[in-house]
Amino acid sequence: MISNNTAYLPRLDHLRFVAAALVVAYHFGSPAIPADSRNPLLLLVKHGYNGVSLFMVISGFILTQISLNREVVYRSFLFNRFLRIYPLYILFIFAEAFSGGRRVDFTSFIALATFMGNLGGVATAKFPHVWTIMVEFQFYLIFPFLVRFFGRLGFRYLLGVLGVANLLRTLIYLLDGSVQESAYWTILGRIDQFAIGMIVAGIHQNRRSIFSHFGWLLFGCGLVVGWVFLFVEWCGGYYGKGSPHSISTAWIVAPTFEAVAYGGLMLAYLHQKWRLPSAADRALAYLGAISYSIYIWHFSIVLLLQKYSASLPFESTWTILVAVVFPVIIAVSSLSFFVIEKPFFSMRTVYLRDSPSG
Repeated sequence: MISNNTAYLPRLDHLRFVAAALVVAYHFGSPAIPADSRNPLLLLVKHGYNGVSLFMVISGFILTQISLNREVVYRSFLFNRFLRIYPLYILFIFAEAFSGGRRVDFTSFIALATFMGNLGGVATAKFPHVWTIMVEFQFYLIFPFLVRFFGRLGFRYLLGVLGVANLLRTLIYLLDGSVQESAYWTILGRIDQFAIGMIVAGIHQNRRSIFSHFGWLLFGCGLVVGWVFLFVEWCGGYYGKGSPHSISTAWIVAPTFEAVAYGGLMLAYLHQKWRLPSAADRALAYLGAISYSIYIWHFSIVLLLQKYSASLPFESTWTILVAVVFPVIIAVSSLSFFVIEKPFFSMRTVYLRDSPSG
């Protein structure tokens, strides 16, 4: 996305679309994948909920890329981030509150509307995936402090943040016997992904030429695939296998490992010297630009198309995904982007100053 505060990096939008596509493919195609499959591509879809982690690594990266060693005006920063995510988010919160079925009471609505629903276990029945937006905004609240300390103290500061996060998850595990819920659903787990995105931004600014060889891209892809295989073998993914002990201990460090894998892929892809054909580059950049709408809208559309998939003239789940699900989601998301998201972009302000204070 083009911002008043940064130069545009189209390949970040490519990766945003990859993250959104993983989540969409997971919600539609995961039931069709055998539980014992070891096909790398199918495993990526089977555990495509991890696309959320890539989104969060990207968030940490891009905000740091534009803010490192500059002063972030806290109020203006939050105002910009609020304009970026709130209009579409609050539309779905109102839709949840006003729809039939389980009603959202006033207290729950306030928790959801203020991005704090995940802290009290308040969930949306029809749009459960919006919990990630709450975690994202919670990161925005602390980011200006993190990037300022990163600028002063360097990489060791963010490594310290990762250490504290892992210690907290270890403590929760020792006290409660489980840490999976905290690691997956809250900032206690997701802070690793934001922090590693910040670390990747620091590496990106200082060591651009190192990662331009195509071998690094292969290595980055291998990191992601390797992590998925390790994740499946170690604890069976989110839904787990084996004893509760084996499931819970894996989740102490899983957010860190996953973020390292996606961070490595991001570094390699951003630094590649080869170029996609211009049409493909523009198409992926556009799909990345509307990826927030894709993410917000996809769950309801997937449920609707799953309900009527038997009446579609296709036998393969994957054919339906490519020929129907993605086109419908992209069409709806394009409308959403231009009607709900984009009009607010003109209201954004510059939130950076050239010289950090203090």
